[in-house]
Amino acid sequence: MAQVNRNVERVAAHQAHRGTIMHAERLMLVSAAVLARHRDQGNAYVEVSRGRRADAFVELVDPGKNGNEGNAIAIEFGRPAGSERGASQGVYALHAAMGARGG
Repeated sequence: MAQVNRNVERVAAHQAHRGTIMHAERLMLVSAAVLARHRDQGNAYVEVSRGRRADAFVELVDPGKNGNEGNAIAIEFGRPAGSERGASQGVYALHAAMGARGG
């Protein structure tokens, strides 16, 4: 007679979580390399954070300098010419890691 493993969903979720974390870490390495090629100065970095279940998030973090808030969005997407600090083309580090095109 066949037996049903009542924990099959838990086992599958655990395996999926490991795969998700591994994929997120690969994306982090690629996006960090893209960021490093473009960074002139600053404290921006890429990190992986983990969710409660099978979630993982690859984040561009910019804590800023000297108590000023950073601007991770401007690093990724750029700034328009009318902005306070002038125009800047985006780095698109997260986009590059995912194989998407920026700009």
